Amino acid sequence: MSDGPVIFITAAEASGDHHAAELIRALKIRLPGARFIGAAGPEMAKAGCEVVVDLTQRASMVLGPLADLGYYRRAVKKLKKAMAEARPDIHVPVDSPALNWHLARAAKELSVPVMYYVAPQVWAWAPWRIKKVRKLTDHVACLLPFEEDYFRRRGVAATYVGHPLFDQLPPQPAAEDCPDLVQAWLDGTWRVALLPGSRPGEIRKHTGPLLRLASEITRRWPDAKCTMTAANEDVERNILRAIDEADPGQTQTGPCDIVVGKTAAVLADSHFAVAVSGTVTLEVAHFGVPMVILFRASRLVYYTLRWLLRIKNFSLVNILAGRAVVVELIPWFGDEKKLTATTTEALEDIGSLVATRQKLLNLTAPLAANHPGGASANTAEIIAKMLGK
Repeated sequence: MSDGPVIFITAAEASGDHHAAELIRALKIRLPGARFIGAAGPEMAKAGCEVVVDLTQRASMVLGPLADLGYYRRAVKKLKKAMAEARPDIHVPVDSPALNWHLARAAKELSVPVMYYVAPQVWAWAPWRIKKVRKLTDHVACLLPFEEDYFRRRGVAATYVGHPLFDQLPPQPAAEDCPDLVQAWLDGTWRVALLPGSRPGEIRKHTGPLLRLASEITRRWPDAKCTMTAANEDVERNILRAIDEADPGQTQTGPCDIVVGKTAAVLADSHFAVAVSGTVTLEVAHFGVPMVILFRASRLVYYTLRWLLRIKNFSLVNILAGRAVVVELIPWFGDEKKLTATTTEALEDIGSLVATRQKLLNLTAPLAANHPGGASANTAEIIAKMLGK
């Protein structure tokens, strides 16, 4: 048994599992002897969390979870029972509001304080959910600078802790140290990074079109090189599976290499990127790489749900900038000619590429510098204060 506080921590996706694992390590330094229990993936388990359920392997987007509704109901029931038995000192939900609203409500019913890490993006869609945030949380740790003011203005205790991504990246390069855009434009020696996403559903929808885009780029510029990045071996397997599903028996990726676990190194050496919308676009911006951002959507889902949206730009880069700094094809309904035309037009406009690089470097520099201690340590400090430690 632990002689420290009991912390019930819950994450449902791979990204949340990673952020939560880093937070657990920071809390172990701040609160020696703490016990961690909850919904945990492999990284949280390795960091020392007792796993009640692991939801990370089933994580999906939009309507995916409906297919596994019975499974999720059983998982929530099991987590609520574990919470009641553990009687934790605090509940730390991490992202994934679809899961965590249920558990935060259960915590409140047990008079357990709730510190939400990775703020729910109520500012982006369905803003009336702010009522849930007020009712079901005691504090929110925000990853984006504008979120602190947004929540506080609406009666929610919130603190900007910084983004954990920037705790792990190398120092930002100066513009003059980035790959030479002008030379690549003159001789066609483009190095283009292709980032197909991390979830299986994202990879399945985007891998084929990105590989065909690579073929078009190298047809137009024979000396160009395209590299597709995979965060880990699981992502690589999903990419290869997507290639096989699109063309059974195909084992080659054509004019495109797949590089595993070296996204930062690839981006540091790239002139341009085509990225599926997500946190990785902030990493692309950190290296000053101009990009096209896309996300494939169903017309039916988009036109059914678009009334919920409250933002003009959908990518994190453009949301942070408050304007369209990079081109985004969101929603993208699978028109590969449009994707090719958008990408080639961007590569041909050297003036825009140079200006965009500097805008991206200026945009992300504060994210890497304005949260001393790092996101995990800052969030651990909030939790410790809530526990009176």
